[in-house]
Amino acid sequence: MKCIALILMTLLSLPSFAVRDERQLLKCLGEEEKKFHLAKNTGPLYDLNQRLISEMIQIPHADLTDESYNIICKNSFSPAWRLLELSITKGKELFAVKNTNDIQTQITDGTIEDYIESTREIFLNFMSQIQALAPSATCLQEEIPEIANFFNDIKYLQEDVDMKVIFQKRDAKIFLRLKDYPRAFERCQERIKKKLKSVSKESAKKS
Repeated sequence: MKCIALILMTLLSLPSFAVRDERQLLKCLGEEEKKFHLAKNTGPLYDLNQRLISEMIQIPHADLTDESYNIICKNSFSPAWRLLELSITKGKELFAVKNTNDIQTQITDGTIEDYIESTREIFLNFMSQIQALAPSATCLQEEIPEIANFFNDIKYLQEDVDMKVIFQKRDAKIFLRLKDYPRAFERCQERIKKKLKSVSKESAKKS
């Protein structure tokens, strides 16, 4: 009897058996929104957070595994960013739908599918906002060379290929480098300054 009880306790303690209520994710995103508000930060990450809160509210009874929740909410970077990253790279696998009646399950599955489909547009809007803030038109491509081919794939393959497949081989590099876009902008500004100094010196020599 003690052996059975011990086995049950062990199984219940495993991460794969634990899920987080969707309201906990909303609370996590809400806390991030509060930080943005207090810091008066209304940049791309703020808008991404707002959009994802709006999307998550529309998905009923969709939980996250403990592992996914911790990756999204218990890290030093933006939960909204992590949620978008996992939504694109994992797709529907990110969610653990509750055992509800058939109609409710169908509704939940449908809203999750709609959300996953919308991640392409959400990501591209986010990218457009970052591009608009870049110190030069070529800054992002200089910092992330893979991005040109990536956008070509989205442009020409989006109707036939799932976003998850498009990201499959490039997601790590693109997400890691985009995550640090403020530093990337600083590097671009440094290059611009060096070019301006070089042009100024050449002009001074000619005069």
